[in-house]
Amino acid sequence: MTKSRGVLLVLILAGALWAISLASWQAGVAGDTLGPAGVADVTEDASSQASPVATACVAIIAVTGLLSAMLGKIGRFVVLGFAGLAAVGYGMTALQSVSAPGATAWPIVGLCAAAIALIVIVYVAFSSASWTNSNRYARTAEAGGEEFDSAATWDALSRGDDPDSAAGGADDESK
Repeated sequence: MTKSRGVLLVLILAGALWAISLASWQAGVAGDTLGPAGVADVTEDASSQASPVATACVAIIAVTGLLSAMLGKIGRFVVLGFAGLAAVGYGMTALQSVSAPGATAWPIVGLCAAAIALIVIVYVAFSSASWTNSNRYARTAEAGGEEFDSAATWDALSRGDDPDSAAGGADDESK
């Protein structure tokens, strides 16, 4: 798995979990209504959606997915471990919502999605060991052979180095 696919997969999971948390996890009946006597209006209030903990877990998964693209091997394991813990937290929140009075089917969907997210995050964490770090700004990334490497030349110019100094072109004229 490539780095971009791994990060994209974690971000898609975060988006799916966020979409699930937007759904109504509890259905309630309003206590006082202004309508006709004996008729209850079924309403959805702000507390019927998923817990703020679930939303925070989704944010943690999204941020750690982005951070995994920027860090080295050990940093990726650490932040994807945090993403795994956030997926467990989302699942625990969904599990608590299943047993709440008036629970809909969405907490069960959230629990299944959290389990899938945990499995995928663990897979991405272990497959991230094969991701290569960018050597764009490393000084050892210069071309080692006789062939012209335009990327290495451009990187040398970006650093302020003279790419022709290794071949002896500019040093001879300055003497």
